[in-house]
Amino acid sequence: MSGGGSVISSEIADSLSKQGHNVFVVVPKINWKEVRFEPVLDSRIKIIRVKTPLENNIKFAARLCKNNLEKEIETVCKNNNIELIFSIFHPFHRVPHAAVKVGQKLKIPTLIKIDDATYAKSSGVKSLQHRIEDSSNRKILQNADKIFVVNESVKKIIINEYKIGEENISVIPNGIDLKKFENRIENKQDFTIIFSGVMYYHRGIDILLDSISKIILKIPNIKVTLLGDGPEMEKLKEISQKKNLIDNIEFKGWINRNDIPNYLVASSIGIGPLMLTEVTKNALPIKVLEYMASSLPIIAKSGTLSNDILNDGKNGFFINDSKELAAKLELLSLDEKLLTKMGKESFNMVQKFDWKNIISMILDEYQKIKK
Repeated sequence: MSGGGSVISSEIADSLSKQGHNVFVVVPKINWKEVRFEPVLDSRIKIIRVKTPLENNIKFAARLCKNNLEKEIETVCKNNNIELIFSIFHPFHRVPHAAVKVGQKLKIPTLIKIDDATYAKSSGVKSLQHRIEDSSNRKILQNADKIFVVNESVKKIIINEYKIGEENISVIPNGIDLKKFENRIENKQDFTIIFSGVMYYHRGIDILLDSISKIILKIPNIKVTLLGDGPEMEKLKEISQKKNLIDNIEFKGWINRNDIPNYLVASSIGIGPLMLTEVTKNALPIKVLEYMASSLPIIAKSGTLSNDILNDGKNGFFINDSKELAAKLELLSLDEKLLTKMGKESFNMVQKFDWKNIISMILDEYQKIKK
């Protein structure tokens, strides 16, 4: 599939395998009709795709995959002397449920990594469904041997929403393979702002387009590159037409992930979340780490990114509205030294997020449990 969870899962599996660990990846077989993320993984990784009910509908399949996955995970564990089970949590899918159940049964330490801790607010039948799933998720997370969260804010949510003891939660951020961003040749021509990811409402890309319309006369060579697709795409195209931004906005759609660094290195500024919601609050998007690895200053809505990702005034700016965003874009377009300085600061800050360091933290936690 596509999305941050898929990237994180594949990067962790790949890093573990390259460090000499035997890695088995057990995933539900889902007939994903959108653009797929097809990572090139270490050849020693064994990937097992498990038949899943209603595989043509991701939302149903994600909720119905548990039983078949549980059987397959148990078989893999018994036949290969598995010492550790690792899973990524999302509120609506049941993969972690299968992982924890097998871990309990076979007495194998089970580690769960959480990025999306809760649903966005809902009402009606969907709200009832979410409450039921939250109750089920609470039981599963309470039975995991260790919970990993990306920052202290998510940790508080897990403690309060899922009633997990603080001693069972460790803060371990997402990571990035910095080697993929080495030796890229800069080809900066225009002043280019870039966003990479799914075009959801909470990303706030409409706010970016509104800010561009405010400064287009002062900076006629300003460009916006949008990598990705999503529910908001048509709306964004309509906005660009209404605001006469067609010549300044480039809608690239989905591109091969291996090509993303080339677009980033040719850009000037990376855009993080521009709206503050339950989904974006204190988030750690992979895209932002990629911006930083490409030496880009970051601009995001106040409250969305943690200070070790965006240090306001050091490697970019927090903003509160499109007017303030326009002012910061104009400032950076006119001050090349500041733009370069902030980009270098981003690059320096991202070094600690190399997957080698993150994997080491994960394995250290496993050793503590093992003892």
